[in-house]
Amino acid sequence: MKSSLDEGVKLRGRVFKARDFHLLYEEARYYQLMPMIKELERWKQDREQRRTMQPCDCLVVRVTPDLGERIALSGEKVLIEEIFPETGDVMCNSVNAGWNQDPTHVIRFPLNGYCRLNSVLERLFQKGFSVSASCGGGVDSSQFSEYVLCREDRRSLSMNTSIRIKQEPLD
Repeated sequence: MKSSLDEGVKLRGRVFKARDFHLLYEEARYYQLMPMIKELERWKQDREQRRTMQPCDCLVVRVTPDLGERIALSGEKVLIEEIFPETGDVMCNSVNAGWNQDPTHVIRFPLNGYCRLNSVLERLFQKGFSVSASCGGGVDSSQFSEYVLCREDRRSLSMNTSIRIKQEPLD
C-alpha cells in the first residue's frame, strides 16, 4: 500500500513529490500560479475519489508448471465456493490442510484436480472478474505465474438496492 509520501503530483509531464501538498498549494496561490493551482486541485479531487471507491471481490490465481499444470486459488472461501461449487465439501472437510489455516479465507487452494487454467479463467470472467494485475518469475524448475482478478463487491451493491416482492392474489 502506498503511503502519502510516495504519491506525487504530475505537472507538465514531471512528477513532483512533497510531504505537505497543502503547503505547495498555498505557495502556488501566493505566487498566483494558476496552472499549478488547477493541477493541484485536480490531483486533490482524484485522491478524494480514490478514497471513496467501491470495495471489490478479489481472488489470486497461481499457476506453476511443475508436475503438469498446478493451479492454486487464494481468496475468500465463500467467493471460491460461489464460482467453484464442487470445491465446497473439500474446503469444509480439510481443516488441517496447509491452505486452510483461516476460517474465512484459503491460501493456494489446489484447483488442478477440478479444472484446467482456461476453464478457471473462463469461469472467473463469466462471473464478472477481470485481471487487475499479474506477475511471474522463477528459475528453471520453479517457475510461477500469478493473476490478481477483481470485480465489484456484489454485497455492497445489494445493500443499496431496494428489494421488491411480487404480490399475486390468492385463490
